[in-house]
Amino acid sequence: LMGMPREPTIFNEVSKVAKCINVNITQGGCSWLHAVVQIEKESDEQIKKVIDAAFKGHSSLKHVFVVDKDINPNDMQAVEWCLATRFQADKDLYLYPKEKGSSLDPSAEQPSRKTCKVGFDLTVPLARDSKHFERVQYEKVDLKKILKLKGFLCSSQKKSVLC
Repeated sequence: LMGMPREPTIFNEVSKVAKCINVNITQGGCSWLHAVVQIEKESDEQIKKVIDAAFKGHSSLKHVFVVDKDINPNDMQAVEWCLATRFQADKDLYLYPKEKGSSLDPSAEQPSRKTCKVGFDLTVPLARDSKHFERVQYEKVDLKKILKLKGFLCSSQKKSVLC
Protein backbone atom coordinates (compact mmCIF):
# COMPACT_ATOMS: atom_id res chain seq x y z
CA LEU A 1 0.00 0.00 0.00
CA MET A 2 2.90 2.36 0.58
CA GLY A 3 3.70 2.56 -3.12
CA MET A 4 0.21 3.45 -4.29
CA PRO A 5 0.43 7.13 -3.26
CA ARG A 6 3.77 7.39 -5.11
CA GLU A 7 2.25 6.55 -8.51
CA PRO A 8 0.59 9.99 -8.81
CA THR A 9 3.77 11.82 -7.75
CA ILE A 10 5.76 9.95 -10.41
CA PHE A 11 2.98 10.58 -12.96
CA ASN A 12 3.02 14.32 -12.20
CA GLU A 13 6.82 14.64 -12.49
CA VAL A 14 6.99 12.60 -15.71
CA SER A 15 4.11 14.63 -17.18
CA LYS A 16 6.35 17.70 -16.97
CA VAL A 17 8.75 16.17 -19.55
CA ALA A 18 6.61 13.73 -21.59
CA LYS A 19 3.07 12.60 -22.20
CA CYS A 20 2.67 10.16 -19.31
CA ILE A 21 -0.14 7.64 -19.74
CA ASN A 22 0.20 5.44 -16.66
CA VAL A 23 2.52 4.45 -13.81
CA ASN A 24 2.71 1.12 -12.00
CA ILE A 25 4.67 0.60 -8.79
CA THR A 26 5.21 -3.16 -9.10
CA GLN A 27 4.54 -5.81 -6.49
CA GLY A 28 7.77 -7.56 -7.49
CA GLY A 29 9.67 -4.45 -6.44
CA CYS A 30 8.17 -4.69 -2.92
CA SER A 31 5.51 -2.18 -4.01
CA TRP A 32 8.17 0.48 -3.44
CA LEU A 33 11.43 0.02 -5.38
CA HIS A 34 10.31 -0.54 -9.01
CA ALA A 35 8.13 1.55 -11.31
CA VAL A 36 6.94 1.00 -14.86
CA VAL A 37 6.22 4.29 -16.63
CA GLN A 38 4.08 4.22 -19.77
CA ILE A 39 4.54 7.18 -22.11
CA GLU A 40 3.66 8.36 -25.58
CA LYS A 41 7.19 8.82 -26.87
CA GLU A 42 8.02 11.89 -28.97
CA SER A 43 11.81 11.57 -29.16
CA ASP A 44 14.46 9.05 -28.19
CA GLU A 45 16.27 11.76 -26.22
CA GLN A 46 13.36 12.34 -23.84
CA ILE A 47 13.77 8.93 -22.17
CA LYS A 48 16.56 10.08 -19.84
CA LYS A 49 14.37 13.01 -18.79
CA VAL A 50 11.50 10.61 -18.12
CA ILE A 51 13.73 8.40 -15.96
CA ASP A 52 15.12 11.42 -14.09
CA ALA A 53 11.57 12.67 -13.49
CA ALA A 54 10.43 9.28 -12.18
CA PHE A 55 13.29 9.23 -9.66
CA LYS A 56 12.39 12.80 -8.67
CA GLY A 57 8.75 11.76 -8.21
CA HIS A 58 9.72 8.93 -5.85
CA SER A 59 13.23 9.14 -4.45
CA SER A 60 13.16 5.60 -3.01
CA LEU A 61 12.82 4.02 -6.46
CA LYS A 62 15.67 1.74 -7.44
CA HIS A 63 14.63 0.69 -10.97
CA VAL A 64 12.51 2.53 -13.55
CA PHE A 65 11.22 0.82 -16.69
CA VAL A 66 9.89 3.10 -19.46
CA VAL A 67 7.47 1.49 -21.93
CA ASP A 68 5.52 2.65 -24.97
CA LYS A 69 1.78 3.22 -25.07
CA ASP A 70 1.17 -0.24 -26.59
CA ILE A 71 2.46 -1.99 -23.44
CA ASN A 72 0.29 -2.42 -20.34
CA PRO A 73 2.49 -1.30 -17.42
CA ASN A 74 0.51 -3.57 -15.07
CA ASP A 75 1.34 -6.68 -17.12
CA MET A 76 4.81 -7.67 -15.98
CA GLN A 77 5.01 -10.42 -18.60
CA ALA A 78 4.59 -7.71 -21.26
CA VAL A 79 7.23 -5.56 -19.56
CA GLU A 80 9.65 -8.50 -19.46
CA TRP A 81 8.86 -9.15 -23.14
CA CYS A 82 9.96 -5.55 -23.85
CA LEU A 83 13.17 -6.16 -21.94
CA ALA A 84 13.83 -9.16 -24.19
CA THR A 85 12.86 -7.54 -27.52
CA ARG A 86 13.22 -3.75 -27.27
CA PHE A 87 16.21 -3.27 -25.00
CA GLN A 88 19.94 -3.02 -25.80
CA ALA A 89 22.03 -2.49 -22.66
CA ASP A 90 24.74 -0.46 -24.41
CA LYS A 91 22.16 2.12 -25.58
CA ASP A 92 19.13 1.79 -23.32
CA LEU A 93 20.54 1.47 -19.79
CA TYR A 94 20.96 4.48 -17.51
CA LEU A 95 23.05 4.05 -14.35
CA TYR A 96 22.89 6.35 -11.34
CA PRO A 97 25.67 5.12 -8.99
CA LYS A 98 26.05 6.10 -5.35
CA GLU A 99 22.52 7.49 -5.01
CA LYS A 100 20.68 7.47 -1.71
CA GLY A 101 18.32 4.51 -1.73
CA SER A 102 15.52 3.14 0.37
CA SER A 103 15.72 1.74 3.87
CA LEU A 104 13.66 -1.17 2.47
CA ASP A 105 16.56 -2.24 0.20
CA PRO A 106 18.80 -4.67 2.09
CA SER A 107 21.36 -4.64 -0.76
CA ALA A 108 22.10 -0.92 -0.29
CA GLU A 109 25.32 0.05 1.51
CA GLN A 110 24.73 0.53 5.22
CA PRO A 111 24.30 2.84 7.01
CA SER A 112 24.45 5.35 4.12
CA ARG A 113 21.82 3.46 2.03
CA LYS A 114 23.89 4.25 -1.10
CA THR A 115 22.82 2.21 -4.10
CA CYS A 116 23.05 2.21 -7.88
CA LYS A 117 19.71 3.19 -9.37
CA VAL A 118 18.93 2.01 -12.89
CA GLY A 119 16.65 3.22 -15.68
CA PHE A 120 15.64 0.95 -18.55
CA ASP A 121 14.46 2.30 -21.91
CA LEU A 122 12.10 -0.43 -23.13
CA THR A 123 10.62 1.69 -25.92
CA VAL A 124 10.87 1.20 -29.67
CA PRO A 125 13.54 3.45 -31.23
CA LEU A 126 11.71 6.02 -33.37
CA ALA A 127 14.07 5.44 -36.32
CA ARG A 128 12.97 1.78 -36.49
CA ASP A 129 9.78 0.37 -37.99
CA SER A 130 7.51 -0.28 -35.00
CA LYS A 131 5.87 -3.14 -36.92
CA HIS A 132 8.95 -5.25 -36.13
CA PHE A 133 8.41 -4.71 -32.40
CA GLU A 134 4.81 -5.89 -32.11
CA ARG A 135 3.88 -8.84 -29.94
CA VAL A 136 2.63 -11.89 -31.77
CA GLN A 137 -1.07 -12.36 -31.07
CA TYR A 138 -2.32 -15.90 -31.02
CA GLU A 139 -5.76 -16.79 -32.30
CA LYS A 140 -8.33 -17.58 -29.61
CA VAL A 141 -8.97 -21.31 -29.40
CA ASP A 142 -12.17 -23.08 -28.32
CA LEU A 143 -10.68 -26.08 -26.51
CA LYS A 144 -14.05 -27.85 -26.21
CA LYS A 145 -14.48 -27.73 -29.99
CA ILE A 146 -10.95 -29.02 -30.67
CA LEU A 147 -11.14 -31.79 -28.07
CA LYS A 148 -14.51 -32.89 -29.47
CA LEU A 149 -13.11 -32.91 -33.03
CA LYS A 150 -10.15 -35.02 -31.94
CA GLY A 151 -12.40 -37.47 -30.10
CA PHE A 152 -11.16 -36.58 -26.63
CA LEU A 153 -14.40 -34.97 -25.48
CA CYS A 154 -17.79 -36.66 -25.37
CA SER A 155 -21.10 -35.00 -24.66
CA SER A 156 -23.01 -36.38 -21.72
CA GLN A 157 -26.54 -35.23 -20.94
CA LYS A 158 -25.60 -32.03 -19.11
CA LYS A 159 -21.89 -31.44 -19.64
CA SER A 160 -18.86 -32.34 -21.72
CA VAL A 161 -16.59 -35.01 -20.25
CA LEU A 162 -13.29 -36.56 -21.31
CA CYS A 163 -13.81 -39.90 -23.09
